Amino acid sequence: MRSISFALTLGLATSSTFWPPSDELEDESACTDIGIDGSLSEYRFSLAMPNTYENDYSDTIFHPLFASSSLSGDATDDSVTSAVVFIHGLAGDANTYFCDGLDISPEGVLVISPWFGDAQVTADDWGGWGGSTNSTLSSADVLSTYWTSSNWVKGGDASPGDVTPSRYTTSFDVIDVLIQQLSDLKSSGNFKNLERVTVNGFSAGAQLASRWSIFSKYASNNEDLDLDFEVRTIVADGSSYVYLDETRPNDSCTTLEDTGKTHTCSSFSTPDVDSCSSYNEWKYGLDFSDLSANVYLEPFAADPNLLTSQISTYVNNPKIYFLFGDSDVCNCNYEGYSNPQVSATCYPSGTSCSPNDFGGSLNGVQCCDTYPDTGSSNALAVGCEEMLQGSNRLQRGINYMAHIKELGGNFTWGFFEGGHSNAAFYAGDEFSAWAFE
Repeated sequence: MRSISFALTLGLATSSTFWPPSDELEDESACTDIGIDGSLSEYRFSLAMPNTYENDYSDTIFHPLFASSSLSGDATDDSVTSAVVFIHGLAGDANTYFCDGLDISPEGVLVISPWFGDAQVTADDWGGWGGSTNSTLSSADVLSTYWTSSNWVKGGDASPGDVTPSRYTTSFDVIDVLIQQLSDLKSSGNFKNLERVTVNGFSAGAQLASRWSIFSKYASNNEDLDLDFEVRTIVADGSSYVYLDETRPNDSCTTLEDTGKTHTCSSFSTPDVDSCSSYNEWKYGLDFSDLSANVYLEPFAADPNLLTSQISTYVNNPKIYFLFGDSDVCNCNYEGYSNPQVSATCYPSGTSCSPNDFGGSLNGVQCCDTYPDTGSSNALAVGCEEMLQGSNRLQRGINYMAHIKELGGNFTWGFFEGGHSNAAFYAGDEFSAWAFE
């Protein structure tokens, strides 16, 4: 575990009194619990986002993130040997993920947590403009990326603001640019001993990380990039995944109950399209008929050969890892699902989760399907697109690994002990080995 005194000496940014910019960052307990100022003023940095898509906009846009050392080229840290990127869930609580990352990371690890936030801020409000830019704007005028919906989990375009244009950049581009920035900083000597970058995502963050790893040349360690370090991806407990053909697990693989971590699936077929016509649309599959908010994917939609090549690269990528909570098996909002009648699993005391249409209660406690990440919200997606992949997160994850195997791939994957818990994910031996060793 990293000592807090080490973390506090790194990455000073300009302090700002504008905090928090969104309710997503309001809970500061994970930071104060480890002795860090909850506003994280020393850890806020601005990542310049290039105008990749040649939008008619001449000024700089930045992505807000937290980092344990400066990413602006104004500091040198020879102790950094690896970087771990912690991607938050649907709640947008990047500060919590950053401080959790600091708490569990050993010495020599650069901890980074990008904020795919729901509010647009200026660089001045975030903590000052720290990136190189040709813009003549002051930090009070440089604007951030942000997303007014959950479109960021599928690599979607950043939302247009009063000045910021639409289709300027995407959440996939944020991860690409971050890795390229780390490569540039290694080349310039700022992190000359950096050997590995690990991108990990939990829950909604897992959805982003897993989808990004399919299409990004950075995730596939493309030799043309000349990164001079290894890139890994760790995915945990996503609510859905991208299937790479038109088949889905057969009914025997998606029974409405906890089938445990010994669950297997070896039977796939094309589902009844009439009952779920959208099952193969992006973000669930490779139907790219509507990419109005996903400019990153347009080259793959336009070139079937490029798409085929990318899929082959993905399923054979030895640096992609999956982990699943062995008790992430609750479903409170699908009629007919049989939740384990175990208090600590789906009906934990002290919680009150909603909506709860079909989960009922046990000993006076309502069903919770996203505990302990939250004790108030049930967030497992139960649309027909998700239910065709499995009836709970654990089952969906195992089914997806079987799907990859059907396509000739063989990702490294395993389990951690716990429910829908990023803390349990980080505490597992596999995460430690894959992220830090």
